Amino acid sequence: MSPEPSGRGTTVHPALRNALDVVLADLDATGVTRPVVRELDWSDVPDQHTAMLASLDGSAMGVSVTTSDPEAARIADAADRVQEWVIEEHWRSGAPTDWPPCPRHPATHPLAASADDRVARWVCPLDGGPVAVVGRLAQVR
Repeated sequence: MSPEPSGRGTTVHPALRNALDVVLADLDATGVTRPVVRELDWSDVPDQHTAMLASLDGSAMGVSVTTSDPEAARIADAADRVQEWVIEEHWRSGAPTDWPPCPRHPATHPLAASADDRVARWVCPLDGGPVAVVGRLAQVR
């Protein structure tokens, strides 16, 4: 991930950068174009670190992690926001909006990010069953 400078004198915090790197691997594995990650500190919440996920059309969406959360929770939070970004991008272009698609229920819904104390996973939102560790969708395909 190579964030673009925002001119605000901040950098993407390592905890956020690391969480995004894990999730962006799933975009790569599924052939989805990555957003541009822009440095932007838009929160005053202690321990919350932020950036923007930008599209080629200039639209953008915020993404954040809280460093006091466990790493798995940070990855799941980043996965939620990246997923929302992808769904918006696909909706605008007319592409299927079920990213990442649930292999148990094809063409009906996307997987959901979930975390326990140790790992973030993509799970089926209907039955709660795990499908893949976030960052490892390539192993499912």
